[in-house]
Amino acid sequence: MTSHPRPPSASVPPAPPGRVGEARLARGAVQALPLAATSDEALARAAAAGHPGAAAVVWTRFAPLVRRLLRRTLGPGDEVEDRVQDTFLRFFRSAGELRDPALLQSYIVGIAMRVAREELRRRRLRRWLQLTPTGVLPEAAWSGVDAGARAAVARLYTLLDGVDDRARMLFVLRHIEGLELTEIAAAMDTSLATVKRHLARASQRILAAAQRDPELAAYLEAPGGESAARLGGGA
Repeated sequence: MTSHPRPPSASVPPAPPGRVGEARLARGAVQALPLAATSDEALARAAAAGHPGAAAVVWTRFAPLVRRLLRRTLGPGDEVEDRVQDTFLRFFRSAGELRDPALLQSYIVGIAMRVAREELRRRRLRRWLQLTPTGVLPEAAWSGVDAGARAAVARLYTLLDGVDDRARMLFVLRHIEGLELTEIAAAMDTSLATVKRHLARASQRILAAAQRDPELAAYLEAPGGESAARLGGGA
């Protein structure tokens, strides 16, 4: 059984004096309610207030989502867990900057996407400097996945390596992860119209290329189709 890292320890400054009452309410919300009943809004306020139990609750609730997003955006690899840790460390450093606590999930997804973009840039730099192999995915990442799916996923990430970071992330968030357009706009801190425009271009380019690839044609049939999500599930 694969063991996942423990949540990173959070060092969050206490709430300003003018928000003491709000901080107490946030702390009380987390203490009084079981994990399943604690709202994202109450949890975000508790994290911003430096509640000692907030870190573990945030990790338990959102680490699976962040891990899946990063794995599907970056592809299989040993660095995914490091990037998960990085995402939550950044969140706890900036929790007090979240303008709307009800958008906690979108805020964390946005941080994860920025972490992913930075990792993609580092990969390109390492390839240019010839410090790492060409990006062939390690065999260990494919345990339990049939050969056809392995080939298709490898081809998908080769294709995604050829598009810009924004197109790659939009495609993954929409067609593989299945997020709503409004969720993507909130996560990427941009307008819904901008998301629609860039997503349409990215989808057309990526899916057209996939349809021309014999390894991918059977998996990527149409924008938003289940086959795209099925292929991403192998990553």
